[in-house]
Formats: sequence, structure tokens, C-alpha cells
Amino acid sequence: MNFLGIDIGGTKIAVSIGDEQGKIIADRRFPTNPESVQDTMQQAAQVAEELIAAAGLKGGQIAAIGITSPAPMCSKRRMILKTPNLRGWEPFAVGDFFEEKFKRPTFMQNDANGAGLAEFWFGACKGLDLIYLTMSTGIGAGIICNGQLVAGTNDLAGEVGHITLDLNGPRCGCGKTGCWEAYCGGKNFADQVRADIAKGAQTSILKEAGGDPAKISMQEIRAAIRAGDPYACKKWEGFIEKMAHAVSILLQTLNPQAIVMGTLAIHGGDTFIPQMMERLPKYAWKGVLETCSRIEASVLTNIGELAAIAVAIDGTRQLNKG
Repeated sequence: MNFLGIDIGGTKIAVSIGDEQGKIIADRRFPTNPESVQDTMQQAAQVAEELIAAAGLKGGQIAAIGITSPAPMCSKRRMILKTPNLRGWEPFAVGDFFEEKFKRPTFMQNDANGAGLAEFWFGACKGLDLIYLTMSTGIGAGIICNGQLVAGTNDLAGEVGHITLDLNGPRCGCGKTGCWEAYCGGKNFADQVRADIAKGAQTSILKEAGGDPAKISMQEIRAAIRAGDPYACKKWEGFIEKMAHAVSILLQTLNPQAIVMGTLAIHGGDTFIPQMMERLPKYAWKGVLETCSRIEASVLTNIGELAAIAVAIDGTRQLNKG
């Protein structure tokens, strides 16, 4: 069976056709129109029609449609809600739009949940109960338990970046203090480094950024760590400690067989996950650590497209069960 996937992002839309094995048959990307959700979805539908025709398929040969989008969204109503990164967009029933357009069952999840399904269906930990962690600007999770996606009552089950690690910690964008994301989100961690430099911290990170604090990112921080910069190494130790603390909470709560990590782990070098795993026994029971036999970086290179395809596959499975 073939499935149509629509991955809605803040800067780009990816439209793809894929099969049950996760093979992408055809795909295309185009920039998101930040001023109009309707125009963007109309363009996505047009691209989808062109891809279906180019692949030699007919609309009826598409088994289902899967849509992924950033939070906030509503999977039950299949709606994009008011999103802070696309201020010109109004709430829009994107699921209804595509279902009416293509006359195929249409399913929708947020991007973290979609990525969790992609790992479950296509990843190195295929078929395992797992937690997929999105780890870039923010931190979120796609949770698979007993072979089922755990989305929560209103799609907030995976908002793990807002687990509080220290009430006296840095302020998070959500308004709370001490959130995991406030410590370990890529932008927030770089902001902490910039603040330390402004207070006089001596570090080669600024040199790595060409002398411009605004250009400091994880890439420059990791370069300084590799060079043995004392400040960078100490800061990284604190980062790893917070990661281990937060991951242990997930292990204790959900008892998964695997944890799969996204962007940060993929680009964090060979030492990131081993360093974190060394610290996990301080926080997590031996039993849950033994159950979780795999903690690793994702090997899926096109996870956004695969997430949307996986949402279609999983939605079809649930529909057939019902």
C-alpha cells in the first residue's frame, strides 16, 4: 500500500508518497507561506496531486493520508491551532481539507509523536516500546507503549521538555523555571553560554564563533570541548548531568525498551550518549536500566517525511482495529 504524507514545518512543507516499508517513492518540499495557512495547504494539495500523477498512481491507490505539524494542534479534530512561529496562520481543519480533497482517510499528529511512530515502524528500534526525543531548539517526545502511541488527552503527553528539574533554575520560554528544555534546549544552552561570556567567562567558544556572541551554537560549543577548553568542558558536564536526570525520569515513568534521540545526539559526537549513560545509574533503578537495552541516536535521515507516512500507516491500523 502507498500513503501520502504532509509534514508541516515553520519554514517548509514536505509532501511525500511512501510505502509500508518506509520507502519514499516521491517527495517535494516548498517554503511555508507564513501569512496564509489556506494558501499553503492548497499548494500542498497541488504538489500531492502532481506527485501522485508522476508516480503513476491514482488517488484511489493512496490508502491514507498522514499529517504532522508542530504543536499546538489537535489530533482528534485534525486541526492546526494558533502557532507562535506562524503568526499569520489561523486555526485550520487541515485533516478535513485533505480528506475532502482526496477522499482518503486522513490522520494527524504533532511532529514529535509522528517521529516516534516513524522510529517504531521504520527505525533501528522498529517494533520496540520506545521514546523518541526531539532535541534541537526544544525538547519533546514521541512515546510508544505496548505498541501504541501515547498522545495524552489533548496531545500533551510528550511535552517532556517542561519537566521541572530545579525550581531555582533558569526561566523557560513556557514561563516556568528550571525546565529540562531551559537547561538543555539547543538555543537555551547557547544563551547560557552567551550570558556567562557577558559576565566575563574566559572561553575559546567566542573565538570559534568568529568573535560574535550571536553566532554561538552547539557547533561552536562542541568544537571548544574537543579542543579541551576548560569552561566548555565544565559547562558540558552540567549539560550531561541534566540530561541524565531528565532521561531517568522518563525511564522510571514509562519503562521503555529503547530511547532514540534526535538532532542533538546525532550531531553531538560519539561521546554524548555514553557520557549520559555513565550517569544514569545515579538517578534510575537498575531494573529499568536493564529493560532499556538501547539508548541511541536516530538513524533516520528523512524523519519528517517518514513521520507523516507513519501517521498514515498507524492511523490505518487503528481504523482497521476499530
